[in-house]
Amino acid sequence: MTKLLTSLAALVALFAFASNASATEITSSTGSTPTIHSESEGGLTFHAVVDVTCQKSTASGSVESHGAGVTAKGKLTTLTFTECGNNDVTVKNAGSIESHAVSPTGNATLTSSGAEISVQVTSLGITCVFTTSNTHIGTYTASSQTVHLDAAKIPRTGGSVFCGSSGEATGSYKITHPSSLSVH
Repeated sequence: MTKLLTSLAALVALFAFASNASATEITSSTGSTPTIHSESEGGLTFHAVVDVTCQKSTASGSVESHGAGVTAKGKLTTLTFTECGNNDVTVKNAGSIESHAVSPTGNATLTSSGAEISVQVTSLGITCVFTTSNTHIGTYTASSQTVHLDAAKIPRTGGSVFCGSSGEATGSYKITHPSSLSVH
């Protein structure tokens, strides 16, 4: 469960730099449109039938569209969750992220679609499947290159009814590559 929200956060982190809708380009310090890599900062927790915490998560992908008047978006190519206690988390589809500017400072809100995560809660013997569909998952702060999961409600789309109708995620991701990004 934490994995789904964590993956969403990772997606958010991945495209946070594409946040300014009036931007013409998202570039790295080398001047190219970057492949972005993010890592969780401490544990990421998904709150549902039980709290599931993963100590590590990574996400990476490339900005696929951006520019003047274009919504910045892209797909994750890698999404992993490790050190999640006794729970088995499987990313069935990493999904895509859109970034929506909220201020001229480069901060953004992030939405995810198509991310599908299956969480087997071994202590209860149940599996929960969560899927995003234009789901608000968090915010991006440009000054710290950090994505914050905002306890987004991610709908349960399969698995046990004991998982509830949705789950919430908390935690954050830090962009680790490239070392600097700019939106201009």
